Amino acid sequence: MNRIDQELAALEEAITHLAKEFQITYSNYLTFLGQCVGQQLIMAAYRICTQGYPESFLNLSVNSRQQLQQSLRKLAQETQQQLPSLLEQWQESRSATTDDSDHDSDHDSEMPSSEIPSSTEDSPFLNAPTEPSPAAELTSNPRNSIEKLEEWLKHLESGITKTIQDVSVETNRILHKSSIIPDKFPQEILEAAAKVEASAVETAESPNIIKIMMETKGDGETDESRLTRIIAIKLRLSEIEFADPNLTPGRKKIRDLLAKMSQLKREYYKKQRQKAVAQAEAAWRASWFDD
Repeated sequence: MNRIDQELAALEEAITHLAKEFQITYSNYLTFLGQCVGQQLIMAAYRICTQGYPESFLNLSVNSRQQLQQSLRKLAQETQQQLPSLLEQWQESRSATTDDSDHDSDHDSEMPSSEIPSSTEDSPFLNAPTEPSPAAELTSNPRNSIEKLEEWLKHLESGITKTIQDVSVETNRILHKSSIIPDKFPQEILEAAAKVEASAVETAESPNIIKIMMETKGDGETDESRLTRIIAIKLRLSEIEFADPNLTPGRKKIRDLLAKMSQLKREYYKKQRQKAVAQAEAAWRASWFDD
């Protein structure tokens, strides 16, 4: 029994160390990813304006073009800060669900999850208080923490995906508001385009841009409906990682750590099973007596 306890303690220490490795790796990865997403959204918007809808861009005044570019740069800068903040954001949202008073105090600063803040002052990501990350929580409470680590990683990856989707939606909104993407396409269609599965749309020649065919009504009352092609932005994590080699080592490190976590999980559950069997055998012997 003592040997099994020692082996479990060693595994728990390994899980604690793994949580720290994940935190450091994701911190570096998200910093690079934020920069890359900002660069890719600018590049995708450039292609939309110059290749997708060049006439629409040329119809803008010089001042309108500059305002459009300024809005895109601002969104790119906010994104560079939002992605690294995901490490603290998950802990903040988790604390809010268990503490009603904290939830009430933060209510005024909340925003719908589907929106991107228009300024850094309005962003709860950028002004979030510094709190210990889930990985730090695991290091202080290692027992049975493999499930917590898996949950944290799942939420973190979901947060990355959602943030990239939200940035796509906001970029399309900016282009639509500036009349680059034609006004006849409702905003709801553009939001859906940014979230649709890649297999359901036609991928354009340029990365992070999609083409969707939709039915639109004719100009007159008797005109029949016709199919019209929408060109919109859909940032994809795979294309963003492919475009920047700085992200490759980070993603590879994450995959290696995930494989290590799977191995530790199997070993940990195996030792827990062995301990339960040993305890049951000892309990049987302790309660057994001969007639």
